[in-house]
Order: sequence, then structure tokens, then C-alpha cells
Amino acid sequence: MEEKLFFTTEEKELACGLLSKLLANEANGFQPNDAEQLRQVIEDYIHSGMLQRNIFGLNPIVHALQTAEIAFEEIGLKRDAIIAIVLYTGVVAGLSNIEQVDKHYGHSVAQIIRGLVKVQELYKRTPVIESENFRNLLISFAEDMRVILIMIADRVNLMRQVRDTYNEEARLEAAQEASYLYAPLAHKLGLYKLKSELEDLSLKYLEHDAYYMIKDKLNATKKVAR
Repeated sequence: MEEKLFFTTEEKELACGLLSKLLANEANGFQPNDAEQLRQVIEDYIHSGMLQRNIFGLNPIVHALQTAEIAFEEIGLKRDAIIAIVLYTGVVAGLSNIEQVDKHYGHSVAQIIRGLVKVQELYKRTPVIESENFRNLLISFAEDMRVILIMIADRVNLMRQVRDTYNEEARLEAAQEASYLYAPLAHKLGLYKLKSELEDLSLKYLEHDAYYMIKDKLNATKKVAR
């Protein structure tokens, strides 16, 4: 039997802070009832006992809120995408369904979640993803480009969080996907800063010695330039 998701004090503070920050910014396009509904949904998720940490030991709710913050602040996605990122966690766990999402938050939010679900189904059916064909399939299955943008935000978030993980094999797999799938997608969509970060972190995890050698040389070049 899987253990009930336990929030550390740090995770509780982080989750509350992230949600408050997202809700407080008027540029997010939130509707009057959204804040109250989202707070209740997250509380329900926490007490459901049905959410589990991922293979890196990351808290799914904290991870979703971090991804939403990246999607909002660094990509420019707003209300529908932010809500979809948070609710997707519960939909996958069976705590809610797309029809309920459509009813309470609107068709656009439901459409994004539907796209995220389809993409995950594609992942399960396609063991080999190191190809241009898979990248095209990914875009096709997503249907809504916001789904791809959310996936990029999620991968950036993951790559930032797995630095100290003990699951080296999973980290290497995530870094490889970031390098040959998500960095090119970010480049294609004009997200050059995130593309560079994905490449940088991928190199750091995949080629540790080469990464620090290059970093040292760049730092030396900067000192000479001064």
C-alpha cells in the first residue's frame, strides 16, 4: 500500500507562497471565483491521500505550482493554463475528471488538460522518442500549443529541481529528453532563454566534467575581458 502524501513544513510554506503569488498578480486573468475554488481544490488534493511523489521524490502539488509560476512569469501563459497545470495533477490521480473541469472552469481549461492527457498517452505508447517524427507527433497530439508550452515549463522546472536526486538513472533520462526534445521545441517557439537553460542543465547532468571545464574556461575568458 502506497503511503499518503506527506507535506513537510517547508513544502507547505512553499505551496502557500506560490499559490498566493500566482493569485495576487492581476495580469493572470483570473476570474472572481477562481482563487477560492483553486484553494479548495488543492486542499482536497492534499487530504485525498491519492497523490504520490514522483520518481525523484518531488511533491506533485508543489511541482505543479512551480511549473505554473514558470509558465506565467517566463512564458506568459495566463489563467486557463495556470489552472490546467494545477488541476491536471488531480485528473491523472482520478480525483476529478475533464467534464467537471469543463463545468467549473470552462472549455479552454478542459481542452488543455485533455491535450496533456493525450500527450502522456503518446509517451506510454511510444518507447523511442529520439526522433523528429515523435516531436511532430507530440505537437499533433497536443492540439493546443499551450500544451507544448506547459510541457516545456514542466521540463524546465524538473531540470531545476533534480540536481540533488539520488535517482541518477532517471535524472540522465530526463536530461536526455530535455536535450533532444524540449530544447529544440523551446527554440522553435522562440523561448531562447529557456532553450539555453535546458541545454545548459542537460550538459551539466549528462557530461559533468565537460560542463565544468567549459564553465571554467568561460569564467577565465570573462576575467581577461575585464
